[in-house]
Amino acid sequence: MSMASSGTSLDGFHSSPTAQRSDELVRSLFDAVNSDDPAGIDAVLARSVLSYDVHGTRSRTGIKNHYAGLRRSFPDLRHEVHENIGVLVEGDLVALRTVITGTHKGDYAGNAPTGRQVQTSASHVFRLRDDKVVEHWQVLDTYRILVAIDAIPKAANDFQKILGVEASPGGLFAEKPGTAFGRAVRRPVAREESRAVVRRLYDGVITTGNPEDVEVVAEQYLQNSGWTPDGRDAFASALAISRGALPDGRAEQTHMIAENNRLASRSVWDGTVAGSGRAADFTTLDFFRIEDGLIVEHWESVDWVRAYQAFGLLPDNLRDL
Repeated sequence: MSMASSGTSLDGFHSSPTAQRSDELVRSLFDAVNSDDPAGIDAVLARSVLSYDVHGTRSRTGIKNHYAGLRRSFPDLRHEVHENIGVLVEGDLVALRTVITGTHKGDYAGNAPTGRQVQTSASHVFRLRDDKVVEHWQVLDTYRILVAIDAIPKAANDFQKILGVEASPGGLFAEKPGTAFGRAVRRPVAREESRAVVRRLYDGVITTGNPEDVEVVAEQYLQNSGWTPDGRDAFASALAISRGALPDGRAEQTHMIAENNRLASRSVWDGTVAGSGRAADFTTLDFFRIEDGLIVEHWESVDWVRAYQAFGLLPDNLRDL
């Protein structure tokens, strides 16, 4: 997936110097990670920082150990800001998605080196205070890593069968970079409008499973993560089927960060899988682009390992990092 974009969120997107500085600050964290620079990481992270993901809570030392462990597995590891989404800032919160690439040259979660190239994503919410990161929430898609190194079954295709959509080649959803960030917005969009539009999506088809409750999605909707085809009808159908598979499912939105016509939403999904009675508990971080009161484009990072485990598509004892 090429990351080329005609502009970035640093190019006049933010409405205040504080937001511009927040954008620059979180980028400097990934510059330090890419350079394997622990001192540079310390310069961005508060001494009391806490980071949360599926594996628990990490301190500043734990965060550095996490990135160091990934680098031992993938020595050429790179985290690139997904510029087509941009860096979104609202108050003390910052959201962005990174595309991660590397070559498997060291042990990863008990899997010997394969020399294979991997590409996945992580999406992040940061809380800043006094030009330091004080909290961090991450959703890292380890499924794409494990499939790329041939460590697990290609569960994505089985999941797509459940949804009634065409299987993706190689068991990996075909991700697209999406619309270039520099594209002009038809009209200014207030944060409150973006929040209201996305809230209607979650209160509508995501909650009800009724394909008719998807009027907030544009007919020519772009689905960049690849688990369903583009288009409102395909999206609505897949969500309706997934609701049938998880009839009591709930997406609890923990964070919403809106800036102009873009919004990031972190959600914890909970429910019971129909038939098996297995409990579902996984996290997503979604990014939406809004025009004329409709959602026109979507990107995401999903903890697919936990999602597929809930549906019985991956073993419960699977290791990842």
